[in-house]
Amino acid sequence: MSTPEDVIKEKGLLVNYRLAEAYVPIQMYGETFDPRTALMHGTLFPDLYRPYSNRPKHSNGEVI
Repeated sequence: MSTPEDVIKEKGLLVNYRLAEAYVPIQMYGETFDPRTALMHGTLFPDLYRPYSNRPKHSNGEVI
């Protein structure tokens, strides 16, 4: 009978990480908004800015 550790090794899963430990790779900072624009857009980074588009409405004006 195989143990959970054997199954993990067979499947090539990550075994050297503790539960609930985040792995965040090093990130390179790119272009940033000026402070005023960042506050208006809710983010410092233009790549993360995703404004909501106009949602379609019924003929009675209700949002779909």
